[in-house]
Amino acid sequence: MDGQPLPPELSGSRLIDPRRHRGWFSPFFQDMHPNQIRQHYRRIRRELDSGQQQRNAVAVSCLIQQVLGFSHDRRIAAYLATQGELSLNPWIAGNTRQQIYLPKLYEPIAPRLRFAQLTGNTRWKRNRFDIVEPDEHWGDTLSARQLDIVLMPLVAFDRQGRRMGMGGGYYDRSLAFRNLRRSWRRPLLIGVAHGCQEHPQLPENPWDVRLDMIITEREIIRAPLP
Repeated sequence: MDGQPLPPELSGSRLIDPRRHRGWFSPFFQDMHPNQIRQHYRRIRRELDSGQQQRNAVAVSCLIQQVLGFSHDRRIAAYLATQGELSLNPWIAGNTRQQIYLPKLYEPIAPRLRFAQLTGNTRWKRNRFDIVEPDEHWGDTLSARQLDIVLMPLVAFDRQGRRMGMGGGYYDRSLAFRNLRRSWRRPLLIGVAHGCQEHPQLPENPWDVRLDMIITEREIIRAPLP
C-alpha cells in the first residue's frame, strides 16, 4: 500500500479560521433547520484552502496512527475525500499494516454501501453522484459487518457522537445493525473531520448511528456510550 496512487480530490480556495465558526458562538445556530446546518458546514469545509486541507490531513493521519497503535484490527474502511472532506490520502499512502477498504454504492435492492479492498489493481469508476469508487462486483466486496473499523466522512459532528452526513443515509442504513447492539460495538466507528465542522448539538433521528470517536486535526474525541 505504500505510495498507492489515488484519484485526485477536490479542495477549496479560501482560508477560513476554524475558531470563527464554533457553533456555540452564535444563538442563531440553536434554531437552524437540519438542511441549514448541512449547507453551513458544507460551505465551511469547501472554503478551506488547499494548504489548510493538506495540513489538516497530515495531522489527522498522525492521530489515526496513534489510535490504531499496535492494534490487531485488519480490515479498515476509509474513503476518498470530495467536496472539502478531510482527506485520508496521507494515512492511506503510509499504511503498511492494515487492509484498506473503500465504500461502493450498492443500490439494486436497498441503497447501502459495500466495501472493496484497495489494491494496486483496483479499477475505478464514477457513481451516480459523480464520486470516484472502486469498480468491483458485489461478490468481491464486504459488508460493514465484516469490517473492524470504519473511518467515516461527515458534514458536521458533536461531542456526543452524533454525525450529520450528506443526507443520503447510506452509512446509517449500512450500519443499522450497530443500533441493535449494546455490549459488542463492532465495527468501531470513527468520524473524521476538520475541527471547524463541530456543532454544539446536532439534531438526531431514531435511525441515526452514533460514532464511537471523532478525529480532527486538533484532537481525538471519544464519544460517551448512548
